[in-house]
Amino acid sequence: MIKAYIKYWKKAGDLKSYSNRSDYWWVFLTNSIIFAILSILNFMVTIPKAGKIMSQSATLSQKEIIQQVTNLYANPTGGALVIVIVTALIGLAILVPNISLTARRLRDARFPWWIALVFGVAAIYGLVTMFIHQDLLAKMGYFVGFINFIIYILCLFPTKYGIDEEDDSRTYE
Repeated sequence: MIKAYIKYWKKAGDLKSYSNRSDYWWVFLTNSIIFAILSILNFMVTIPKAGKIMSQSATLSQKEIIQQVTNLYANPTGGALVIVIVTALIGLAILVPNISLTARRLRDARFPWWIALVFGVAAIYGLVTMFIHQDLLAKMGYFVGFINFIIYILCLFPTKYGIDEEDDSRTYE
């Protein structure tokens, strides 16, 4: 897992070589763990604020309670804002390496590498929605999620290279 993640950063801008399934999914798992930890931290910072709102529930209507709790996530402040900014910065930092890794993985499975650019647009959409909350963007989220799902399925396909195409990108240094 660590070797795959180091290789991921070393080949951050490489769109021409290949990447096998294990390299792709180990990096996916590692990034998922990083973002899960940030989400848990954000949740832990936000829970006391939500508890305070809930303690006032006797004086607020249900609609007001829902609106105030929704505002905690739509307009983060304090520690939650710091965590959201750190999450966005990490998302920006891994944007290019993720696009190139996805392009290499798709190339290895004999799909067009440019599909990874669609994946990149979807990632940018995710970063934008962290800070801009509008109904249209929320409705587009289902479509963007479906596109990402399709790309993840394409990344599950097995390696389809021949012996003559084998290169050093499939081995660890």
